[in-house]
Amino acid sequence: MKVTERSWPADAGRTIYKPAITRENGKDTKKAASPAKDPDMDRLSESLKALSKPASKDSENKFKMKSSKPDDSVGQLASMLARAETRIDVQQVASRAIRALTNLKMAALASEGSDAKKIAKMIKRMEKLIKRIQKKLQHLSKEEQLENQKKKAERNMEEQRAKEIKEELASRRKKRRKDERNYANKELAEDAKTSSEELVSGLSGALSAASSSAVSVPDLSGFSVDAGIPDSVSIDISV
Repeated sequence: MKVTERSWPADAGRTIYKPAITRENGKDTKKAASPAKDPDMDRLSESLKALSKPASKDSENKFKMKSSKPDDSVGQLASMLARAETRIDVQQVASRAIRALTNLKMAALASEGSDAKKIAKMIKRMEKLIKRIQKKLQHLSKEEQLENQKKKAERNMEEQRAKEIKEELASRRKKRRKDERNYANKELAEDAKTSSEELVSGLSGALSAASSSAVSVPDLSGFSVDAGIPDSVSIDISV
């Protein structure tokens, strides 16, 4: 076979990659294909890996100029997660949770003392929420599989099989939704507790600052009104 300058680029552009073939005991065997992966779980895992990397000194110095708390609290996101019934809805909650976690980790770099402890507690709660998001994606994936199995059984006129799958699916969803509601209520209560503590702390600080900066009233006990009016001044009240 001759390889010319004209035919080489054309052949290279049409390269087709085939499954790897190994030779064992004189026989050609193909490697088994890797199992299909969930793209939603992959994206969420990649985002979490990026967050786990330590922040650089440059980003820390830049963020020290301005730190902010996340717009979404754990309770709000947990409520959204409980209401989400599709993978797209769950992915939207995941995006907001990851953004909130990023803001919290950046705020932690610029915080000290009691503020740092509060933010560290919020970070743990947000990370727990993200784990529950991953868990819900797995549940929804399993429920989709059951839905497909039920439809297949219905097409094949397997009434008993379809009924069993339907009952299993209903039981799974009922249990999942109850657990999600309980978790959301718990996190909402925790948000309310944190807000009330911050309110009380802010009022206490304002009162202490006001008491320390109060102006002292001078002693006027020795001051006479008569001494403050000259003798040459008279007030005419006649009409």
